[in-house]
Amino acid sequence: MINDLYFKYQPRYYNGEISSYEALLRSHIQNFNVEEFVCSIECAASFDLEIIRKVLQDRKSLSIGDDVSISLNISIASLLDDYFLDECLGIFEYEKNITLELTNHDQTDDFDNLQNSILCLKKKGVKFALDDYGKGYFNTDIFLYLDVDYIKLDRRLIRNIEHNYISYSVLKSKYDHIVNVVNKVVIIEGIETFEQFNLVKEFGDMFYQGFYFSKAITAAEIQKTEPILNYKINVRKQFSLKLDQAIFDLNRSQDPKNVQQAIENIKSIDKYNIIGLTSNTFDLYSERQRINKNYREIIKNKTSSHFMLAALVVCGSDGAVVIRDKDGNVIFNNDHFINYIGIDLVGMPVEEACEKVADYRTCLNVDNELLLSDSCFMMSDEVIETKNGSELVHIYRQKVSNFGQHFVICSVYEATDTIIIDELTNCYQKNYLSSSYMNQHKVLVFVDLDGFKEINDSFGHYIGDEVLRDFSLTMKDMLRDADVMVRFGGDEFVILLNSHVIKNVKQRIEQLRQSIEYYFNKKDTQLSFSYGIASLQDGVELALKRADTAMYKEKSLRKKQLRVV
Repeated sequence: MINDLYFKYQPRYYNGEISSYEALLRSHIQNFNVEEFVCSIECAASFDLEIIRKVLQDRKSLSIGDDVSISLNISIASLLDDYFLDECLGIFEYEKNITLELTNHDQTDDFDNLQNSILCLKKKGVKFALDDYGKGYFNTDIFLYLDVDYIKLDRRLIRNIEHNYISYSVLKSKYDHIVNVVNKVVIIEGIETFEQFNLVKEFGDMFYQGFYFSKAITAAEIQKTEPILNYKINVRKQFSLKLDQAIFDLNRSQDPKNVQQAIENIKSIDKYNIIGLTSNTFDLYSERQRINKNYREIIKNKTSSHFMLAALVVCGSDGAVVIRDKDGNVIFNNDHFINYIGIDLVGMPVEEACEKVADYRTCLNVDNELLLSDSCFMMSDEVIETKNGSELVHIYRQKVSNFGQHFVICSVYEATDTIIIDELTNCYQKNYLSSSYMNQHKVLVFVDLDGFKEINDSFGHYIGDEVLRDFSLTMKDMLRDADVMVRFGGDEFVILLNSHVIKNVKQRIEQLRQSIEYYFNKKDTQLSFSYGIASLQDGVELALKRADTAMYKEKSLRKKQLRVV
């Protein structure tokens, strides 16, 4: 039967480039059901070995074979077969750039031996993916915590996401859980439309495949794949996951010795005592109850809007963020901070940090000033030593408390990136357009007021300024929280939006214009605006030129229409 089977290869992409190919089993027999056939195999290990050899034979037929990454499916039960493991160890001693995608998750619950097999093959350079996550296997979630490299979301999760918000939310929540909690890389398959890809690419980094990009091809059509060098994976196991496992060990411990050992384990993980351990060693069970109460409080706070906002600021900030305790020990610094300073300070003794970072002692003295004050917030301009030399920066400090302990969160921003607010209109000034904050916007709208010159000429600049202020404040109230309004100069403004669809943006701006005209008509003032829309995909400068040109065309057309009227 194996002789009737052959493979086609589905390209898999990262950042628009083919990163690997997935081997898809096909048959020359008409109306052949591959899935039913694979499920009917009695000896999965022998069959999977034949599949591996057949795929490698296809790759060897290519002149670029050594430079092609291939992934292929195997049953998860095969990894528990000693013969299969021994054969694979021999094969992958020489064959590289292979990813094994694990299927049939309901065929085993022997996770210890499964983990050992995965680790043995990973030493030979083999990578692993968990296939069909979300398909409905009863124990698939347990496999997330094995030492696999990728989690491949089942294609049914992506169906209908462009039409159904619930489907979209389910997919996004699974992506967020895998990336942010389990700390694994996501593969999304089954992308068939531009709308689907447009939605999922905003989740963050991922690998993706589907008919929208390419149908499965023959082995002869395979091209060289490039190694992925810029995919950042956080190799540190997340603190929250470690703590959660330690709490699990604490609660399953029965005798006092094991309870004490579990508490000591929590101490070693929670170096800065965020969970609030005490020195109570006389009543261990009461201490366990208190630890669980504090932990529940932390979990409850994690779901609050204020905590999520703080987490977003710390982990997603464009600035360099560092958190220190009252003694000056760094308990967290984000990637921006490490890149900016040129050193990771977490776990480093305070005296050593002061030796390695110039003026670090001054930073700690300012921290202490905030800790001793009645205020919870402080802003200062300081000169710090970065890997590029001395730089003037703005530092925003916030004092926070956790179970009676005090910490200082410092956000560091380059002074050259300071965003200034226009005093008259309360909009951002023009330098916003050259700041790093522009990365969060997708569409630019250039707005020029119609009728403002007549108001200025007839009533003077004082009244003109009042009208400008009234317009900008009214317009900002009509915009969404995520939208940004910039005063470009005089009576010209730029509105920045996150929508991808120009048609939808045009509809919104038309509605805003009608609302502005209605608002000022009630004040017996003839004021409106002309506008031009451009995507920010090709950069701010080009978007400004395109939107400005479109605005002047519209303004000219509106004047002609008014003359006809």
